[in-house]
Amino acid sequence: MSGCRLLAGLALTLVALVPVHAQNESQMTAQVQALVAKYDSAWNQRDTAVVGRLLAPRYQYFTSRGGVSSRAETMGFLSTPDYVLKQAKRSDVGVSLSGAVAVVSSRWQGQGTYRGEAFQDDQRCGQIWLRLTGGWQLLSEHCVQIAPAAPAPSN
Repeated sequence: MSGCRLLAGLALTLVALVPVHAQNESQMTAQVQALVAKYDSAWNQRDTAVVGRLLAPRYQYFTSRGGVSSRAETMGFLSTPDYVLKQAKRSDVGVSLSGAVAVVSSRWQGQGTYRGEAFQDDQRCGQIWLRLTGGWQLLSEHCVQIAPAAPAPSN
């Protein structure tokens, strides 16, 4: 009899944990989505203080041309007057959680100038956010240009 009570108690405990886990995952997803929006807002306003707090000390950015930029290089890029962002928006934001890591996928579209040269980007981006004791930090980011589909071969 006590074995049945133990099994019933264990079953109820497990059933009760599922909604708590789902709720925690939902809350963490919302936190990460809010941080992505905060990051974008700070970037668009060239707020180096906020961006600096969000980037992890060993942050790396993988460029659409195959380059790698450090945290210091990224902060320098953001603060240079050579970089002028006229318009930017992020869409198609998705968050996948695994323990203390969040992988964010999105589409980023922006236009502006860099060193006097105009750019117009339409990119698929991935971000890796890491949850630490003090909150979340952006550890890595990469973006690749969305290329138009190749034309179908003609027969």
